[in-house]
Amino acid sequence: MLRKAIPHLFTSFNLLCGCLATFFAFSHQFNAALLFLALGVFFDFFDGFFARLLGLESALGVQLDSLADLITSGLAPGVLMYQLFVLAGVKNIDYAFSFFPDFTFVFSIAPLAVLGYSITLGAAFRLAKFNLITDPLPYFKGLPAPANALMIMGLPLIFRHPQLADYAAFLMHPISLSAYCLISVFLMNIHWKMFSLKFTGGMMSLFFPVLLLMAATGLFLLYGLASLTGIIIIYILLSAIKSLVKI
Repeated sequence: MLRKAIPHLFTSFNLLCGCLATFFAFSHQFNAALLFLALGVFFDFFDGFFARLLGLESALGVQLDSLADLITSGLAPGVLMYQLFVLAGVKNIDYAFSFFPDFTFVFSIAPLAVLGYSITLGAAFRLAKFNLITDPLPYFKGLPAPANALMIMGLPLIFRHPQLADYAAFLMHPISLSAYCLISVFLMNIHWKMFSLKFTGGMMSLFFPVLLLMAATGLFLLYGLASLTGIIIIYILLSAIKSLVKI
């Protein structure tokens, strides 16, 4: 029984980390949010790894994995983006509705900031379409939701990095944040082939992963964790080049 529970245990850790990442993003503790998101992505990788290794893949595991990913890679980055809109100066508006003489419904929300949750919706569609794939593919169709979440959750590190301070005002503008949201949804749901980091046979299958590793190492040495978003962007560009040259 314990052996059968191992993949579900990792999926549960993924879900828990997603809940914590969401809480920290809501609380403007962006470094902690990124840490727990990264842990969630780590557990997300190993639940599938152990399910395949132990021959315990199941329909329940597939559905549970997607539900956990929706929180970790969908809701958490959506909440963070909403908070970035607020920090960028998008104003809250107070609303009050009276339904009965003794009951008034009052709430405050930043309408433009709700666009941040388009990332959550885009991830939901992405994960639902992924569940419909019956035959495993040697590549991803569109940007995987965890990679997209890391790209979004890494944004605050860019804004706060001293070497990138000159660009912070532009990058944190509501128009720029709106563009991030729309591009994020687009990248997750297009049919472009994004290469997998798994070895699929043949030395040429390692060419682009090695290029990505080299670029990631260089960026990390220059900017530290603030390079995370840039690394995902380079992954997207390399995938586009790989598709164009058909390697």
